[in-house]
Amino acid sequence: MKKIYIIVLSGVAISILSLYSCKKDSFLTRYPVSSITAESFFNNGTDLNTYCNGLYSYVYSSVAVGTNDQQSDNNENRPFNLVAAGQIPVPATASTSVAWNGATWNWSFLYQVNYFLENYQKAVAPAAVVNHYAGVARFFRAWFYFDKVKTYGDVPWYGRTITTTDNADLYKARDPRALIIDSVMADLKYAAKYVNPTGPSGTITKWAALALMARVGLYEGTYREYHGITGWQPLLQTADSAALVVMQTGGFKLYSTGAPNVDYQNLFLTHSPSDAQNSEIILARWYSNSIPVHTALDGDIYAYGLALSKAFMNNYLTSNGTPFTSVPGYATMMIKDEFTNRDPRMMQSVLPPTVLSYGNLVGTQTMTDARTGYLQTKYYDPTTPSYNTNYNAGINFRYGEILLVYAEAKAELANAGTGTFTQADLDMSVNLLRDRVGMPHMLMAVPIDPVLAATYSNVSGSLQNVILEIRRERRVELACEGLRYDDLMRWKDGPLLAQPGFGMYFPGLGVYDLNGDGTPDIGLVTSLPANPVAGVSYFVLGTDFGFSNGTSGNIVPNPGLVKTFIDPQDYLMPIPTQELLLNTKLTQNPGWAK
Repeated sequence: MKKIYIIVLSGVAISILSLYSCKKDSFLTRYPVSSITAESFFNNGTDLNTYCNGLYSYVYSSVAVGTNDQQSDNNENRPFNLVAAGQIPVPATASTSVAWNGATWNWSFLYQVNYFLENYQKAVAPAAVVNHYAGVARFFRAWFYFDKVKTYGDVPWYGRTITTTDNADLYKARDPRALIIDSVMADLKYAAKYVNPTGPSGTITKWAALALMARVGLYEGTYREYHGITGWQPLLQTADSAALVVMQTGGFKLYSTGAPNVDYQNLFLTHSPSDAQNSEIILARWYSNSIPVHTALDGDIYAYGLALSKAFMNNYLTSNGTPFTSVPGYATMMIKDEFTNRDPRMMQSVLPPTVLSYGNLVGTQTMTDARTGYLQTKYYDPTTPSYNTNYNAGINFRYGEILLVYAEAKAELANAGTGTFTQADLDMSVNLLRDRVGMPHMLMAVPIDPVLAATYSNVSGSLQNVILEIRRERRVELACEGLRYDDLMRWKDGPLLAQPGFGMYFPGLGVYDLNGDGTPDIGLVTSLPANPVAGVSYFVLGTDFGFSNGTSGNIVPNPGLVKTFIDPQDYLMPIPTQELLLNTKLTQNPGWAK
């Protein structure tokens, strides 16, 4: 009897459509977690499956993935990065929003996971089935705790459910992050061993466990390396080996139809698990237009006007593989010339000035949707421009990231004298990504880019040039996928968040033709003119924008905003004040007032 499962996730709800070639069974029977008891549930493999389906709310939505770069230096936007804008007070209660990372001091999801892990062995089912679902639950516990460590550092480890009478656990101190990461890796190793290698699209597989293991190993390994904490090399070795297993035996490949000018953009417009793009996707949250289950991704991109920064734009290489910042006059180049002869991923991620509109997005010549002039289009689907009608998948893990994890982890280890890194390693990782978009290969002898060296001043050693270029490749390939903020935290480059998010260049006040069609479209003035030119959008200096050099230079979208980053305070978020009052054994993170 053939079964086809389409798992569609929206918000925290899960809708499961089960189509059978013959009759229904108890798979559709679902119980609220609050009413489940060990005596009435956990009887068989179907119960285990049903319960675990309730854990998929933790998979990030397309909105969370596609708009989360707004909290990094890739983006200059409202809402601003809450750290850099000084808008993260010590939360008064546990429910205070710290939405920049999707993680708060909340443990209800962990209770659901641990409740399952305490009871799943009651099920009468083949060992492979029981172990598979135990691995799925442990995968989610690992992901949950990884987010907690990134947010708070040391946190209490709970390997079992606790009740209101468990005072020893309720009022325990924080456990060291090393213990948490060790526990996370133990969960992931179990998941990688026992979770099935295949399953319905959108469900956890062995490869998702290895992908998360690689991500955790890279994050924590480089965090310890650049923050001066011991024990970083074994973590990078884990990241390297986990990525390599996926590369050698996972059966994934980069999505490519041989069309370098559209393939990269189309990867993020996949609507169905049957689409060709699924060859690259390891784990995604899927939506459906037919059920329907939609997301507000396009609406959020439109409403926020996700404006990318000039510093980010400068990372796209020229089409011949050399740094854009080595082009004479690059710093004073107008936007209509910036998109010429660049890495094709640039035009597939950012609206070029020659495009007047894209769905509901208005071209950069108005500077309305994108106050920097660089408007994010990656993940934006112009075929579904109405609010809350998107159904392109939210890609949580993909093969492209695995290739970059492998390259960075292996290069960092070789730079420290542990192992080797060769041209063959570049060819099987970074250069596959470049092949997709028709870019020249990266070579081991690539010259050090002084702009990158100044940006990432913590990097040194014999492979400094290689590590810097891998970071460039990561920033470009994974842009607008919600990973940049974490990268800055682990590399100890938080002060980049405090730099002004400059936009496109202007030689001064005046009326300009941004897209080169011969018709003026934008006016930068000190006051609105009495007789405005038809078709020109006017912006007032000091009110709507500023100039980086006073009366000329790069656009400063929010001239009154003073951004800061306090080292080391802002590498971790504060423990909510209410929690410190309830549990006196908890201590506040460094720099945050209790």
